[in-house]
Amino acid sequence: MSRRRAQAPPPPAVDDQGWGPEVGGGGGRRRRRRRPLLWLFVVVLAVLLALPFLVSARLTRMPVEGLARGGSPTHVLLMGSDSREGLTPEEQRELSTGSADVFTGERMDTILLLTVDRGRAAMLSFPRDLWVERCDDSIGRLNVATAIDGPGCLVDTVHRVSGIRAHHAVRVTFGGFRDIVDAVGGVELCLDDPIADRDAGIDLPAGCQVLDGADALGYVRVRKIDDDFQRMQRQQEFVKALAREVTQPSVLLNPVAMWRLSGDAGEAVQVDRSMGPLGLAQLAWAGRSIATGTVATYTVPVEPRTTSGGAFVLDPQQPESELLFARFRDGSVLLEAVDEGEPDEPAVVRSDVLVTVANGAGVDGLAGQVADRLAGLGYQIGEVTNAPPTVTTLVRYPPRQEEAARLVAGDVPGPTALEETPDVDHVTVVLSSEAAT
Repeated sequence: MSRRRAQAPPPPAVDDQGWGPEVGGGGGRRRRRRRPLLWLFVVVLAVLLALPFLVSARLTRMPVEGLARGGSPTHVLLMGSDSREGLTPEEQRELSTGSADVFTGERMDTILLLTVDRGRAAMLSFPRDLWVERCDDSIGRLNVATAIDGPGCLVDTVHRVSGIRAHHAVRVTFGGFRDIVDAVGGVELCLDDPIADRDAGIDLPAGCQVLDGADALGYVRVRKIDDDFQRMQRQQEFVKALAREVTQPSVLLNPVAMWRLSGDAGEAVQVDRSMGPLGLAQLAWAGRSIATGTVATYTVPVEPRTTSGGAFVLDPQQPESELLFARFRDGSVLLEAVDEGEPDEPAVVRSDVLVTVANGAGVDGLAGQVADRLAGLGYQIGEVTNAPPTVTTLVRYPPRQEEAARLVAGDVPGPTALEETPDVDHVTVVLSSEAAT
């Protein structure tokens, strides 16, 4: 608006589209440029707000007895079933699942408790071979509970073990897991070492790669290469990677992608009948913590032993396991995901951090491999270069970037040492030979 018009404003003019001037300056032409952007924002917001209702309407429901009602934090029992239901014999061979009976003797490959409250989240993995008292008062392995009396039996058994009664339950079969991963276009993971297991149907090279549904299923199932505890760590890492994919703008802001995902998820996932839109919205809110890597992850502490029948089983280790269960029960474990007094929203996320990677190990290609790994996790990569030899991997950072440096240090292979220095203007990783082991 010119100074002359401010002194003697004429009557509002109406253009040929019916728009008058904006209050505060500018003519109808500027308003016409802004209005489509406003409506675009409204449409996107409506899609995001409607998503929990959309997904809720399309999910498959299952009866689950013994769930908790009310109270906080909220506990959700995630069950990865070994059921082959919905898979043809050809698909069973493709996924290397074997041909166990669809309905008899169901076991849980994954038993994971997700605890959420006001955007914070923590995960607790229960070993399949945990030797416990189950819902029918029998003593045996935890993963057999659903074969005794359905998902409600597992809810009750977990409560007997930990004192934690789940508010909701989610069940995913082999085929459902594959379909969800494929619906988001695959999940990117960076592997330190190659993984090959004929029984799990995978042969994955080291490095960053996108896993489709079949390879992802093999990745979370394989355990012959190490043990069940490493397997549970892979499952936790995969949940984080999947959350990162789902929260990508290319998915969240794409109505077509969201419609496809909600349909595939609705067919692939079973939830308890009390899981409504508000419960799904709470899980989506907590998914931010999972996607940004600020979720706290734990595994039940155990002591191995052999039963009188010669079976190898695991007992909850005391008092360590009870202390951990207590922190999940009252929600105090969630405070460990962020510093006390800090807001729920993490101050630093990977996509905001610029990292230079320097090879101080003298190992050909090491800096490039680590840079690819960090890029796959969402970091911005600056230079990939060489550096003088170093005995320990250094994560160097300028003043006031310690939080970003600690985030990077947790994602660099091998032990690291932090070093604050004014000699760099962003986080710089100087790799030692320990990063190559």
